[in-house]
Amino acid sequence: MTNEMKIALKCLAPMAHGAFGESAGNATPIRRIKVVGVNGMPRVPVLSGNSVRAVMRRLVMRDLLIDRAGLGPGLLPGAQWDRLYACLANGGHLEGEGVATIKPEDVRALREEIPPLSVFGAALYSWMLPGHMTVGFAYPRCRETLAAGLVTEAPDVAAEDLVDEVSLVRHIDREYQDPKVSGVTPMPTTVETMAIGTVLETTIRFARSATDVERGVIAYAAGQITALGAKAGAGFGVVDVSGDMDEAPYLEWLQETDDIQDRLRRLAAYLSTKKPAKPGKGA
Repeated sequence: MTNEMKIALKCLAPMAHGAFGESAGNATPIRRIKVVGVNGMPRVPVLSGNSVRAVMRRLVMRDLLIDRAGLGPGLLPGAQWDRLYACLANGGHLEGEGVATIKPEDVRALREEIPPLSVFGAALYSWMLPGHMTVGFAYPRCRETLAAGLVTEAPDVAAEDLVDEVSLVRHIDREYQDPKVSGVTPMPTTVETMAIGTVLETTIRFARSATDVERGVIAYAAGQITALGAKAGAGFGVVDVSGDMDEAPYLEWLQETDDIQDRLRRLAAYLSTKKPAKPGKGA
């Protein structure tokens, strides 16, 4: 069985993904990275694998927690919901000075009990559960990325020809508020985007120990994606996702597992009571 899953993302709307740490006034440049050795080291627009991974994670975990298990804020005692949600959907957090020592059999049991958590991994407050997959940068299909071997196919178009500028402005309701009092005024902005029709490729790589169910989790997650990047609320980032994705093993697990809520409640209780170990000591 292959340890890779290739996914294509076709932009059905302009794709905005700002360059971290770069500023140009009211203009937001798109994120670019250098591709060494191709036509003098061009800078190619990209979508980070981290942003794709985060969207997939939230889609799967919200589906698992809310739709499948019927859990939500107020349905778990104390801070259990906050810790459980943060662990599953946001990757969790390590606290304290030490990291607990966990028995291998306990790690294996947790992975088997909650495959979505196993494949994405998390910081479980007192110890780290490594994930079983990574998501690569999503590269646009163009001459430069094809020459560099980053994509499998591409049209005869340059990377910069895929970049467009979209101008926006915030309109205000003067009938109900005075800008001199509120401080809210019209605000024009310009956003660099990847143009409609751009196709990006990303490669998801699995650990050798990843199970069929875990691979199915990621296939299911990819199939749930409808938008990526910034400004989705303004219509940006709509994508069509395609690839060799087999979600059946995960869907079968969901159908056959009738105690998902109990499993998540046990994890929530554990996260709320487990204390980080002191340096040099076990859990």
